Amino acid sequence: MPSKRVLLTGANNLVGSHVLDQLLSFNVPVRAVVGSNEEAHYLAQQYSTTKTSLLDIAIVPLKDAAKPGAYDGALSRYPEPFDAVIHTFNPELFDEADCLTRIINLETDALFNFLRSVKHAAAYVRRVIIITSLTPFARWLADPTQRTTPLAPDYVLAATRASDNIVWDALSRWQRDFSAPFDLVAVTAPSVYGPSIRPLGNSSDLQEANRRIWNICSNDYTESCTSPPYGIDHYTDVRDLAIAGVRAVFTPAAGNKRFVISTGAMPSGSVIAEFLASRFPELASRVTATNSPPRPQSTDPPDIMETHLNSSILGLTRYRPLEETLRDVAQQIIELQRRKDWRSVIQS
Repeated sequence: MPSKRVLLTGANNLVGSHVLDQLLSFNVPVRAVVGSNEEAHYLAQQYSTTKTSLLDIAIVPLKDAAKPGAYDGALSRYPEPFDAVIHTFNPELFDEADCLTRIINLETDALFNFLRSVKHAAAYVRRVIIITSLTPFARWLADPTQRTTPLAPDYVLAATRASDNIVWDALSRWQRDFSAPFDLVAVTAPSVYGPSIRPLGNSSDLQEANRRIWNICSNDYTESCTSPPYGIDHYTDVRDLAIAGVRAVFTPAAGNKRFVISTGAMPSGSVIAEFLASRFPELASRVTATNSPPRPQSTDPPDIMETHLNSSILGLTRYRPLEETLRDVAQQIIELQRRKDWRSVIQS
């Protein structure tokens, strides 16, 4: 791959950490933006023995990340100008919204502020890649305070995809109206599963839809529709999503395109439970497939999941099999539970 300098936001989250690992594996110089001194220290320690000459770390506090000018310093204070920016950070806006329209507006405004910072503080950037999932929109749709029965997966997928379309259309208009010197690329997943780059410290470290696998491993289905992925059946392995994001940096034809990265439909909780029980003997006595509540499955594939550009432009023709995604996430969860059990023995 040709040499480029990349600024990456959300370098400590599930998606961003995999993007960072991909970039460094190709010897791409990266400024990784994280939300706290603690995260910066952890990241520096993680890559302390390798890639130190390629990695630079900046901090944008989480409470400021959606505000105007929040990224100006991270974008400008760098020895050499950036060629591209990959934005994976998605601020928590759920508590500020009272309807889906409000969520859409808040997310759009946060992205406007970020793009203004790029235009103002990083004059040499020629491409901005925005990596997102549909789950922030689905979270509001699944809010139990808004309805008492789960929505059909096809409806959730269509509504969240329409919401994402509104955001993209607004960003495209901004790009044209303000003559942005860079092109925009959207890389979107319906929902995201996959192992974490770093070992799990506790269950709160589970991000994106991996929480669902934790619930199944814990034989807890009470939050099956009101926790990630909030009723979205279609999914992407985080490693495939990261590959798509990195390829979008280096593929000229990707400019001003939208890519929907979808592996297919994640099966029902009972099917996942059966697989986990057969693959991991220690889960056989804990996981009960019949505890999974029935709910309608989405059609496969729906027309709104247009994925043909992934192969024709990004060259992404194969995705990790479902079994690999489930196995790797479950393995991390089991290792976490083993450590917790061992700590309990030591403490007692």
